[in-house]
Amino acid sequence: MRVGVLAALSFLGVASTPFAEAAPATDLFTAREPLLVELALDFGALCRGERSAKCEDAHGTLSYLDADGTEHGIGVTIRARGRWRNESGNCTVPPLSVTFDSGATDDTLFAGQTMLPLTTHCRDTPTEYEQYVLKEHLAYGIYNELTDKSLRTRLARVTYRDTGRRDRKVERYAFFTEHFDSLAARHGAELWPTENFDPREADPNELATLELFEFMIGNTDWSAVAAHNVAHIRTPAGAVTAVAYDFDFSGIVNAPYATPPAQFRIRRVTQRLYRGFCHPEVDWTQLFARFLDRRGAIERVVQTEIGALEESHRQAALAYLAEFFAIISSPEQRQDDILDACRPLTDRS
Repeated sequence: MRVGVLAALSFLGVASTPFAEAAPATDLFTAREPLLVELALDFGALCRGERSAKCEDAHGTLSYLDADGTEHGIGVTIRARGRWRNESGNCTVPPLSVTFDSGATDDTLFAGQTMLPLTTHCRDTPTEYEQYVLKEHLAYGIYNELTDKSLRTRLARVTYRDTGRRDRKVERYAFFTEHFDSLAARHGAELWPTENFDPREADPNELATLELFEFMIGNTDWSAVAAHNVAHIRTPAGAVTAVAYDFDFSGIVNAPYATPPAQFRIRRVTQRLYRGFCHPEVDWTQLFARFLDRRGAIERVVQTEIGALEESHRQAALAYLAEFFAIISSPEQRQDDILDACRPLTDRS
């Protein structure tokens, strides 16, 4: 497999197939209420950090109750994923890749799924860390409001049972993210290698939408060219779209461990910096108007978050979004902060 695809799939932990069929439609990513699940495994057997690629995945069981009270136990293998959060010194519970045993999902809510990323709470204490999971989940919901070429998520209330420590249990919010193959299949597309991505050949309006979204949530931890927290899909007609993911270093989340890349010369992740390209074909007035038209829907995502998002965090997220809408409502500010700050299409950083 080519390097670019591997870079994109580091988020998923598994290989992808061209023009794969989407998993069967279920309530997994359409229902809104949080899933109640238990994930049982020996966390001591979970490979962390640099060891992740050098040892076997941990075996465990994912259990849940369906609507009529029937309990389902699904055999799974678990792998830690990510970079900063994968280091044991940073997070006690890292982001996970949950791979389902062959045939184990038949007649379950997870039917047709092979692997799903699970974004976790990172640290058991302080419980404040659970709020950052909920706000990252908000970022995905906001992205969904702007484009259907975005990853769907499902909030979950997860009981982590550590079978290696006398069945120690911790209960926290987390969320599942759909597999990139499912995203691609929904659009009749395939994953596209990074080295073949040229922003000059991408749909300028779709790419500008991604870039303006990242500016809105205050995220600089991404690169469409290097496929850092960005994947690419291509339709049979040759249209290539960049799709963003992994928003824990964004300003709207504002996690205490998040720091901006040193080369950008901003001190805090809450400081917005536009990292998008200059797109002469884009009608920027129209694009700004589209974001403004979606303001109500975007704010409702925050206002109706169904997890236990504390009111102080909810209001902070709404205030942070309001700053963005003030920028794009002002011709002078959007000229200074966005249009004059764009990068040439030949920039490969």
